[in-house]
Amino acid sequence: MLFRTSDNVSIIVNDEGSGKTVVLLSGYSGIKEEWKYQKKFLLDCGYRVITMDWRNHGESMRTHKNLRIYRLAADVAEIIDHLMINDAIFVGHSMGASVIWAYVSLFGEKKIDRVITIDQSPKLINDKNWEYGIKDVYWENFWINAPLSIRRHMNALKLNTEFVEFLKQKRAEHPFDYELNQDLLVNHMEQDWRDVIATIRKPQIFVAGACSPLWSSEHAFLCQRLAQDAEVAIVEKAGHLVHMEAPEKFNQILLNSFK
Repeated sequence: MLFRTSDNVSIIVNDEGSGKTVVLLSGYSGIKEEWKYQKKFLLDCGYRVITMDWRNHGESMRTHKNLRIYRLAADVAEIIDHLMINDAIFVGHSMGASVIWAYVSLFGEKKIDRVITIDQSPKLINDKNWEYGIKDVYWENFWINAPLSIRRHMNALKLNTEFVEFLKQKRAEHPFDYELNQDLLVNHMEQDWRDVIATIRKPQIFVAGACSPLWSSEHAFLCQRLAQDAEVAIVEKAGHLVHMEAPEKFNQILLNSFK
């Protein structure tokens, strides 16, 4: 489905299956095809699954307009309103988790059943009171070290070879422009979502890779302490791409969280 946002940007959305709705939101530079294992699993279990490509990502339109986390949250809100979704499970990987927190900040929890985030610290820039952001990124060295962080090798476990080739093909068809999206990356890194996490009343699950190259998995336990109703799931030996590196383990976490 091609959806046109209120600021006239075309977003590609896939709406498949029926039953309880699960919205799967990718990270920075990610594409909807990264959810291949989760989509099949959820459809087989009788869920309705929504995936999308952010503006400037995958098959969606390229633009300089509104490259901000809050605008991505507004895109999600407009899409779920259009699809008449009123009670969804929100699952966000990396920046996708930040978009969920921005959505809650703007629109509240009325249409959310629960929130599941994957390997995303709520505050990316470290300071003397917070040491669980991106490793070696502080305000003092932000403009030098922050751009380098996204070039790290993100997985710790080997990905399925066929899956890697599938993703390479999809990305080659619609290349990601890092220069065009620099404003989005900077805006993403500047945020601090700890206060939002603390206000969410719906259940939250903080999933983290034990071997994430970006940050310590301890951030998940700190988020749990902030939240009103939350659990933590640490996936051993996994890096930042938990749902792709250990799909069976992650899918079981998903299924258990729905009960």
